Amino acid sequence: MIHIDGKGFPPDIRIQKEADALTSQGFEVYVLTLKSNQTQPAFEQLCPNLFTRRIDRVSPFLLSKLLSKFTLITPSYCQEIVDFVSDYRLRALHVHDFKFVPTVLMAARRFNIPVIADLHENMPAALRAYRSGSPPAEKLKRYVLDNDRIWRYHERRYLPQCDRVIVVVPEAVERLSSYGIPESKVKIVSNTEDESTFEFDPADFNKEIIEKYASQWVVSYIGGIGPHRGIDTVLAGVPLARSEIENFRLVIVGATGNQKQALERVAAKLGIEDSVEIIGWQPFDKVNSYVLASQVCLVPHNDFEHTQTTVPHKLFQYMICGKPVLVSDCRPLARIVGDTDAGYIFRANDATDFARRLTHIHRHPEQAHAKGQSGRLAALGPYAWRHDAARLVEMYTDLFDLKREVLRV
Repeated sequence: MIHIDGKGFPPDIRIQKEADALTSQGFEVYVLTLKSNQTQPAFEQLCPNLFTRRIDRVSPFLLSKLLSKFTLITPSYCQEIVDFVSDYRLRALHVHDFKFVPTVLMAARRFNIPVIADLHENMPAALRAYRSGSPPAEKLKRYVLDNDRIWRYHERRYLPQCDRVIVVVPEAVERLSSYGIPESKVKIVSNTEDESTFEFDPADFNKEIIEKYASQWVVSYIGGIGPHRGIDTVLAGVPLARSEIENFRLVIVGATGNQKQALERVAAKLGIEDSVEIIGWQPFDKVNSYVLASQVCLVPHNDFEHTQTTVPHKLFQYMICGKPVLVSDCRPLARIVGDTDAGYIFRANDATDFARRLTHIHRHPEQAHAKGQSGRLAALGPYAWRHDAARLVEMYTDLFDLKREVLRV
């Protein structure tokens, strides 16, 4: 597995789940990643059959860095990947996210081994969504240096060269067909959870957090902040919601320093700062406690191409906790909540409809509780991670069987 772009490994929830699924079936998994600090060992066995090799982050010359923005090829990392394959005699390369797919393909050609592109999200659409909330000068800079059209060009060029492409939702399969990629090469491995990946034991939860919100009607959002996440819609809906709901409290968990300040300014401008609490990053055990303290949990994505083709881990984590969810009508979210009866759906970008749905949930607590239980059953049943894990294992089993057939010929 190639995970060069990021904060290293561990932790990474998706990589960990996939690695566990494969190693449990006898595969050996090696993860090439970056050192998050210089005290980390260059090589480490994390558990039986799971190993990680950590390399230093490359700081290329300015010209090389600029060129890589347009070619998506980083020659210095290509050599690291070549050494990685050679040293451990790897039989396949599984690259996380599209950014390093061109570089990995270049390295893989030297060994004639399969490449699997694991697309956590629709990156061209994500780049467009990310810059949408930026000031004009920053938006122009991002348009030039992270141009979504250039990324689409490279996707169209390189993804058909991959032996398999993994996506997280069926809605993402549709766009790949326009690249001429047959559906037989595209596999869905979603961001689901189950008992093997997500611990839920109310006895272990943080009592201070539970007691803090005991007298309040808590609506929580947990996760990253960005223009596509829909937090602007949520904040705009709070004035109407709190006028109808006694002891209303919106809790946002996961904002960084600058994001926290920006959200606090918006709340102050709307005059709702006394009903909104914005909390920074929290360890996993505390995150679960905020979920347990909530009456409803949010995935309020705004309507972007990006959000129409992905689904976050937190939806399934909310569901396992037995909490009713309120999601926007972006296609993957609406499909899952509609299929499972796990909660409620509002019109994306519509603050008034969002507030109305909250009011309905508040007025119908028994119905909301039943939906939360339906979501839990679905997250542990048809939408459990074990099904996605089985598809991943089956994909590799078939791929290696096919490779052996080719070698025999």
